[in-house]
Amino acid sequence: MVDHSRTSSTEPDLVILVVAAYRAVIRQLMTSMAEAGLHEMRPAYGFVIRAVQAEQPTVGRLAELLDTSKQNASKLADGMVAAKLLTRVVDPADARRTRLRLAARGERVFQTALAASEAMEQQLQAELGPAGARALRRALTALVERDGTIEDVLARRARPVW
Repeated sequence: MVDHSRTSSTEPDLVILVVAAYRAVIRQLMTSMAEAGLHEMRPAYGFVIRAVQAEQPTVGRLAELLDTSKQNASKLADGMVAAKLLTRVVDPADARRTRLRLAARGERVFQTALAASEAMEQQLQAELGPAGARALRRALTALVERDGTIEDVLARRARPVW
């Protein structure tokens, strides 16, 4: 039997709340990008930038990191190279392989996203207090650990939901 006494019928369930929070974060990040003059940004590009910043992957590895096909990863990389967010470099360990690296503009996107993230956290600390903000971090970490994807978080990257 399910205990319904813990959640009021007027409160959203946890899943809806987490999804709405995710969308709010994406909107705030996109606003920060636009304010920084980075109008070519798309939400999917942020996931690529985090993956590339973390390890300079090949397109095949990028596909793995994003849980997508090599074709989709290649299209994303092509668009981001054209937008001067990424560059392709020959792998020094194997000249047959090409790796993706952040271009100067991609690095600017990364730094803008980090600053936006820090600002969001400071706003939460002001609203919830330091203990409340730490509790939120602990709760989110527990969800991620239970999912088995903490290694992505520790590598400072995230996988999109396609």
